[in-house]
Amino acid sequence: MLYLLSVFLSEMPVDAYAECSPKSLLEASALRIACLIGDDRVPPIGSPLPAHFGNLIVDAMRQLNILDEKGLKRLADLKLNITKIDLAQCGHFPYVVLSRLAQFDLESLSISDAGPSDSSTFDIGEFIRECVNDATLKCLRYLNVGGHDKMTNVARIAQFSSLESLSLAGRPVCQTSLKVVRDLPNLKLLDISNTLVADISVLNELTNLEALLMHNLRIRSGCVTETLRSLSGLRVLDISKEVTDYGTDSSQEACVDLPLAMVQVLRDDPMACWPYLKSIDLAGNSLANMGVDRAADIVSLLLERNPRLERVSVLATPLDGHSYVVPVERDVKIINCATRTQAVMALSDYWNTDRDAFTAHALHCVYYMLQSSYDDFSDSEVAECAAVVCAALRKHLHNLGVQMAGSACLYHLCKLKRISRLSISAVRKCVDRCLDAAETYPETTQLQKNVWLTICNDYLLQLSGINFYRTCKVALESMLINSDAGVSRMTIAIVSIVAPKMRSQDARMLASDVRYVKHLVHLLEQNLSHFRNSNGVRAENSLYTLKFTLSALWNLTDDCPATCVVFAQENGIAVSFDILRLFENHNNIQTKVLGILNNVAEVYEQKLLMLRNSQYLEALCECLDGDFTRADATGRNRAVERSYFAAGVLANMLLCEQWPQGSRLSREDVNERMVKSIRLWPMLPVPMVSYRCVLCV
Repeated sequence: MLYLLSVFLSEMPVDAYAECSPKSLLEASALRIACLIGDDRVPPIGSPLPAHFGNLIVDAMRQLNILDEKGLKRLADLKLNITKIDLAQCGHFPYVVLSRLAQFDLESLSISDAGPSDSSTFDIGEFIRECVNDATLKCLRYLNVGGHDKMTNVARIAQFSSLESLSLAGRPVCQTSLKVVRDLPNLKLLDISNTLVADISVLNELTNLEALLMHNLRIRSGCVTETLRSLSGLRVLDISKEVTDYGTDSSQEACVDLPLAMVQVLRDDPMACWPYLKSIDLAGNSLANMGVDRAADIVSLLLERNPRLERVSVLATPLDGHSYVVPVERDVKIINCATRTQAVMALSDYWNTDRDAFTAHALHCVYYMLQSSYDDFSDSEVAECAAVVCAALRKHLHNLGVQMAGSACLYHLCKLKRISRLSISAVRKCVDRCLDAAETYPETTQLQKNVWLTICNDYLLQLSGINFYRTCKVALESMLINSDAGVSRMTIAIVSIVAPKMRSQDARMLASDVRYVKHLVHLLEQNLSHFRNSNGVRAENSLYTLKFTLSALWNLTDDCPATCVVFAQENGIAVSFDILRLFENHNNIQTKVLGILNNVAEVYEQKLLMLRNSQYLEALCECLDGDFTRADATGRNRAVERSYFAAGVLANMLLCEQWPQGSRLSREDVNERMVKSIRLWPMLPVPMVSYRCVLCV
């Protein structure tokens, strides 16, 4: 086993490690094996691994998003000892792949929305026949078959004789299908949230039931009070509703008010209670819809009559956002958004559930707390807040409301110098979640603004460990899709900063996409025109964008001949010389232009093209001259830098064998001017970025 650890931990992918955050050597080893399975290069494993380790491998594959069809097949081929598989959010699988599950003796299985992809109906009987072995039928304790497709033969679930936990959440099943629970004597947890069950009478006398989840259930018949009274063994009860504003629940259906039904049970019998009840979720309920005081009375009654009740969620109820005095002396956790601690607590409680609406609601509350009272957050609260916000964003990637609120939270957590309060690993996760959102919602302008406002931070962009290639690529894609000027300015600034930090092969890969270079040249033309024809703020914005676009192109054309060719084909050379002429008194801008032209001049056809234009040659020679005695506040001599890069372009041009006839400047004239200029360069007090040495002939 120790040998395996040493082998599998070598060359651990940094991004994967950061994403999954393994807490032990065993988890890190499982993560490494998961990566190898994803790459289809797992070395032979000589002896069987313990089930706990096999389960960790499966979980790591799920977190890395590689528990897909190929991943499940490879996993089955390895013949690992696995007792727990969670395929939720892994996509749909055809039966030929799901049938591989029969190779494992499972105790826990979640296939929520995971299949089968070759049928619009989930037939429990067929699933058992094709995908479950006898050992699993006898030993399975946890089964999640939630989803949205039609389900048939639900009664066959009774074949899982040891089942303790069953989730049918989201399935369009009614109370008739629910009769199967009577044939599950060991059942302790039942989730029928968001189903079509309208009568829960079938649950009568299920005294072994410890957890009942009925989120967003609309009960219209049966004696609900009698059923609730009979469930004396309940420890967890969820009767929340999928609304974040109880006052906007416009349903016209005559549904039973479950919180009031519980109140009725308690008032009808002074001795009635749920003696083991520890947690109740009332989120989204109107709680009699008679104001804060009436809602507080209901919560107080539940706390006073249920001696072990220690957690009550009143999120999105009349009590939400209001202080509430607990009427009992034991420790009680009220899930509310009245304070910053409670708001973060609410998010911690809901992010890892399928309650998107409540997660978004809690995120909105956290956002307002960060916006209005960030300075009141302690370092530990900031760290916890960042962790749960990132977790929520990852879990609910495909919910726009969560992404909007969460990205706004990240902006306030990472704003300016605030980001220094976060650990490097926390910042990395913030960046990854922002990039996830930008990739998933490329055309949602406000979300794009949230993302790039967060990432456009000098401190953040200087950190090691950030995936600069992905950051640059997503920024470029966003730039292509979004026409918003603010998004364009931020993304081009980010590209210009992170492009030099990428590995050479990554930079070449990005630069090989001609769409990016074409768009950047278009930005140069557009902002050059805006600067010429505008003044005030618009001119300043154009100048800002122009500078960063030049920096980005300088880096993307470096050592990339194909990119330089595209740059020239898109009229980039002509635009560059237009900028040189317009900004003759801006050494910094001219240096960036000359840096690009240096790269372009390394391609023979392009330097020949520049050489044949006498105006280009003269403009370059003019850039050789300058006041070399002055340095700026940082000690940099901008005139020397400009002259240096102009000399670099000219040096490349001097290598051309055929000098254009009739040129006003001969080869000797150019060479002499270069030598004269170089001899005037002083020793610089600070180093100057340079890529090529100047050759004089």
